[in-house]
This record gives sequence, C-alpha cells and structure tokens, in this order.
Amino acid sequence: MTPKRIFTSPATALAVVLTIVLMTAVACGGTAAPAPQTAPADTGAAGSAAPATGGDSGTTAATGSGGGAAAQPQVTRVPPTARPTTPPDATPTPLPAALPSEVISNPVTKDAYPDAQWGGILRRGGYFDPAHYDLMQVSSVSNSFKQMMVLNNLLRYNPLDAGKTIIPDIATSWDLSEDGKTWTFPLREGVQFHTGGIMDADDVAASWSRVIDPPAGVVSARKGLYTPFGPSIEVIDPSTVAFNFEKAPPLNYGLNLFALEWHGVFEKDFLQANNYDLKLNGADAPTTGAFRFLEHQEGEVWKNERFPDYWNEGLPYLDEVWTYPLGNSTSRSAALLAGNVEFSQTVDPAAFEILQNDDRYEAQPFSSYSYLAVWINTDREPWNDTRVRKALWLALDRDAVHEVVSEWLYGYRGGTGWTFQDQSFQLPQAEIDNRMVFDRPAAEAEAKRLMEEAGYGEGIKNVDLMQRDPNSAHWTAAAQVVQLEFQRILGIESEIRPVASAVWFEELANRNFDLTIGGIASPFIDPSAYMNSFYRCGGGENHSNYCNPEFDAIMEQVDAETDFDRRYDLVQQAAAILDADPPTVEYWYNRTLAAWRSCVHGIEGKHGALVHNLDRMDTVWMDEECRQ
Repeated sequence: MTPKRIFTSPATALAVVLTIVLMTAVACGGTAAPAPQTAPADTGAAGSAAPATGGDSGTTAATGSGGGAAAQPQVTRVPPTARPTTPPDATPTPLPAALPSEVISNPVTKDAYPDAQWGGILRRGGYFDPAHYDLMQVSSVSNSFKQMMVLNNLLRYNPLDAGKTIIPDIATSWDLSEDGKTWTFPLREGVQFHTGGIMDADDVAASWSRVIDPPAGVVSARKGLYTPFGPSIEVIDPSTVAFNFEKAPPLNYGLNLFALEWHGVFEKDFLQANNYDLKLNGADAPTTGAFRFLEHQEGEVWKNERFPDYWNEGLPYLDEVWTYPLGNSTSRSAALLAGNVEFSQTVDPAAFEILQNDDRYEAQPFSSYSYLAVWINTDREPWNDTRVRKALWLALDRDAVHEVVSEWLYGYRGGTGWTFQDQSFQLPQAEIDNRMVFDRPAAEAEAKRLMEEAGYGEGIKNVDLMQRDPNSAHWTAAAQVVQLEFQRILGIESEIRPVASAVWFEELANRNFDLTIGGIASPFIDPSAYMNSFYRCGGGENHSNYCNPEFDAIMEQVDAETDFDRRYDLVQQAAAILDADPPTVEYWYNRTLAAWRSCVHGIEGKHGALVHNLDRMDTVWMDEECRQ
C-alpha cells in the first residue's frame, strides 16, 4: 500500500461537507451589535461585551472581557482536504522596499481609513497555545499571532501596503553614517508603557541587548541575523539610541533587522528583574503596543484589549482581539465558514477555493516562506556522519510527501536547492528537475551506497523520530511517510514520538531527539537571513546544531557582497556545500492561505513582509455587519 492510499481522503466527501457548512454558515449571530463609533477618547472603549455565537455552531455565549471563561468556537471536524484544482496565485515576493532615510513620517494614523468604524471584538482562528510567553525566544506563530500586537519596534512593516515598505514606529526616523556602520534612531517622546511609565532610550537599549547579546540561559532565536555584522548598542541621550556595526549591513537588510515584529521594546526594570528572560511572565511584561494583554485561558482563548493611552492617537480601531487555539487548517476553515470567527490564518486549500469564490469573504495567499523539514541531531552518532545525513536527504521522495502534505497546506516541495521558491536566488527550473534527489532510482541507489560505506548497510534500530504536534494532520502524515521511506530504503527502524508544540521546542533546546519533524520560518526573504539562521554554526534556528566552517566562510562573502550576480554565485556555492553535507531533510516550503469576512477591513494581506509579521492589528476595523 502506498503512502498516498494511506493518507488521501475522498475529495467528494470533503466537497459535500464544506458545501453544507457554507450553506448553513451564520453571519456571526448572537447579541445585538453596538452602533458604529467615532474615534475613542483617551479612556478607550476596551471591555465591551463579546458577541455571542449562535445558529447551528453550538457555541454558547461568552462572557464580557473582564472575566469568566470564553466559549471556544465549536468547529465542524472535516477530513483532510484535497489541493485546489487551480493553485492560488503565488506572486513572487520581493524584499520590502528600502524607503529613503529622509522619509520620516508615519502614514499609519487614525485617518488611514476615512470610513473606519471604532469598536468591536475581532475573533480569529489561530494556532496552538504557546510553549511559553517570550516571543524573542521562539519562532512559532503560536506566539507571534497573539503577542506581536502588544509590541512596538524601532521600525515596522507598513500595514497599509501589505508590508512592501518599511516605516518609522517607536523611532521617528533613521539616519545612517556615511560608511553604513552606524544607525541612529531618534525616539518618540511621551510613549507610555501599558503600566504607565514613559519609555526612553535605556528601555530600547535593554530590549535590544537581549536580542544581540542575551545572558546565559536566554535564547535569542534570531541573533544569527545580527551576529555576522558585529552589532553593539549606544545610548546617545534619553531620546536617541544608536547601533554600531563592525561590518555595515546592506541598507535593505538593515531595515528589515529593525522592523521584525518578533522584537519589541520592554521596560528595562522589568527585564532586569527577570534576568531578561520572559518565558514565564512575558505576557504581563510592560510594553508599548496598540493592544495590551488581557487574559489567556489555556486551551480556550487568548484576549488582547485596546490600550487607551497608545501614543498613536485614535488607534487601534478595535476594542479587543480574541484568538482561539484552532490547531489545524481544517478546523480554522470550518470555524470561519460557520461564522464562529471573522478571520482565519491558515485555511486549508479546498476551503480556500470555496472562499475565493464567495463575495462574503476575502481570501489571499500570504507571503509565508516557512520551512518544514526533518532535523538531524548532529550531536549524536551516527547522525554526525555526513554520509548518513546525505543518505537520509536522498532517500525521502519529495514528490510523494508533497502530495500527502498538500491535503492540508499549499506550498512547494523541498530538495530544490536550499533557497525559497519564487525568489531571485532560486535555481532555474531545468536545473531543479535534473537534481539527483528527483531521479528516484538513482537517489535511492546512492543513499543505500552511502549507508554501506558508513557501516550501516544493515540499517539503524531504535531511532527516536520526534514529531511536532500530534493534532496537526500534516505533520502526522509527513512523519509516517518519513518513517516508512527511511525503513524501506535504508533499514532505519524508528518510533514516532508525537509531542505538543510547547514540548517540541524544549526538546530541541535539550537536544533530546535523533530525528524530528517540524517547521520554522524565514525571518525575511534574503539568503543572509535564512541561511545564516538555519545552517550557520550557532544559528538561532539551526536545530540540527550543524556546523560546517566551509559553509560559514562562504556566507561571510554572501553577507558582504552587494553585486547581485556575484552574490547569486556565492549563494549557489553555499547551497552546493549543503547538497554535499546536508544539515536537514527539507521537504516543504510553505505558503499561507488566509481568509476573512468581507466586513473586516484593514487587512491588506502580507505580500512584502512575511506572514510572521504584520500582526499588529492596529489598522484593522469591522463594519456593522461583523458586529451582528
């Protein structure tokens, strides 16, 4: 029996289920909607009552935001879904544009949408409960989708143009020295923390020091983006901070470094009191964002409320944002179709096709560029043997696993050259098609030869194959394909060990696995960003703990090269090293399919900055229909 027969579910049955859900979907029923509001006064409008859900969903009415358990939307469980018959438009995503340094105004104001209405609670179909509360120390959307809206950074991706440009945020502007090594940021005055204190340069410096030079025991997941350039921080005066680099980052790269929404500004005293580690109480850490944390009911809902003293007067438009832990794409799709949420990220491919053709919804493919793989624990034998890792890399049939995973996600197969698809550093398709990994007879024969040469011709027994989150069908399916193929071709006998996402990150940090199935995301689209983070010695998301000095030396040149053609050649040299000495078995490059009700406005998509950004929600608003 082939993997396809094991995992594929009938498309006809799916279509029937989703059609029924669509026909019976309620508008968002429940309590009467409040009237459209004008811009709130400084006291804010947080704490309004939540709309109850009704109709056939079976969800009971929730209590107001001030307390009580919120009822999680009851979603229709549907089987895994087939790929769309017409693939979503996957427009290539360039780097966000580098605005000239003299552009200092912030277009994000309460007047950005002249017809905007204030008030309401936006309910979102989200992801799992977070492993902990420190956004900096993870690369999980389980955190980012909930926590980014409570933060500000020095710069930000422009939500009004889908993140295609970078604009000021806590900084009012930016200034570069002639040699490009010093970035100076004047700061906004009078910016309040959620606890009432006033932010200054010391708070910014303390917040960023843990990003580029965290204390022992604190993990900076994206430190590797900054390290190659030798950063340090200098407080010029209470309203000015400067970053000094030993090697100048390219302008566009640097702008992205300071705009990433993973990194926010926190109160210095709170950071010091907690040794700069926010895993335990990061949800309550004093920050400056448009929303502030309200409550987290584990397994039920995460609530953020409008911060009435936000420095950007009149924003945000919404009173509250509630995010439900709907762990898989089919659950999120069904919740949206049933009217139990107004926005879902990510939906499954079949539901996306339905939603695209229904005027009651907006549906767009976002720029995601997350990366699913089998990580290999190079701290253990035999996984520290290049030949064994190369055998694993060759043994997995990317087309087979792509067909299986496509039931739940939309994306591209791995094995295509270590760079993201739809980008200028991707290999030409003809070269991709001729790679050995896609010549299955040759790939399997070479994989077996390498195992014989390494002394493992009889296979390997008692292998721990850790799988991230058993509630996500795509990881379960991929783990089973990996297990079957590694055993069939290489004689590797493994036991799949499913763990919750929270446990998965802890086990990675503790190096407690042989092989593991999971996913991470590119911080932004540039080879220096993701190749350094994923594969460089000590990279923040180098979960295999891979270290190849030859690769690192090539990346030093990639980081410094400004000519595109020369840089392209260097990137391909780095990729060739990974071909010969694979750090992972990358099997999938993801694109996110998102959808929301058409009565939700201010979501311009994510087609510049990647999906793990643009979650500030300060420019999102709902018209009256969404509050009925």
